[in-house]
Amino acid sequence: MALITKEVPSNWNELRRRQLLDVLALVYAAPQPDRRLQLLRVLTGFRLPILTSLPADVLAQLLPLVDFVDSEHHLLTEQLLPTLGVPGRHFTERPTMWHGPRGHLRNVLFGEFIFADTFLVLYCLHHKEKYLDQFLTVLYRPARRDASPDDADWNGDVRQAFNEHQLEARTPRVKHVAALEKLAVLAWYRGCRQQLAQEFPAVFVAAEEDAATAPKKAPDWSRVLRKLSGGAFGTVAQTASQPLRLVLAEMQDAAAEAERLKNLK
Repeated sequence: MALITKEVPSNWNELRRRQLLDVLALVYAAPQPDRRLQLLRVLTGFRLPILTSLPADVLAQLLPLVDFVDSEHHLLTEQLLPTLGVPGRHFTERPTMWHGPRGHLRNVLFGEFIFADTFLVLYCLHHKEKYLDQFLTVLYRPARRDASPDDADWNGDVRQAFNEHQLEARTPRVKHVAALEKLAVLAWYRGCRQQLAQEFPAVFVAAEEDAATAPKKAPDWSRVLRKLSGGAFGTVAQTASQPLRLVLAEMQDAAAEAERLKNLK
């Protein structure tokens, strides 16, 4: 019998696009007793009858290949994420391509993050699809007309500027995006959020205090901003147009300085 060699992904970013969607279908499905075997089928490309016919000791050596799915953060590169093809306003219009943020949320502004994070947390708490669609509508937007890196005002973001007043009109157009593509964005964002929480722990500890005092509600980022900055950054409206990572870094520094002064007393 000929030897068959398979190259198996060892982390989320090595998944091919189709594999990613198939893995997410299993991750978000109801728990199944053969889940690891099903994941091995997706990662190796072998059909289940072949895998189940393997000797028990061989299968035991192969099954750990799938464990990164649960142990790793879902920090996917933006190349794996779908651009969203949303229907036109009228049936006669061609679908519009909506573009998402760049990897690690590096071109996301603070105001945009507040809306996206609020809808994401509400979706995780209540599992209502409207919150997931609102989350996607915040992050995914049509391209700016004739946006080009050659433009003098190029800021690295092809998307139209975020405008919270457009959410109500745009959100229904996301409803028809494939469920697995929505989950791919969800998985990516959660990985990015975990990374931010590791980089700026004081900020996210303050945000998570809302979960203890107000269950089933999303973090109040305006409260976090006031608490950690003491008003130094201005209001949320004044800070909304600043890069997300810059604001988080300044809040983290302010929290560290407040802790230092407290320890001096």
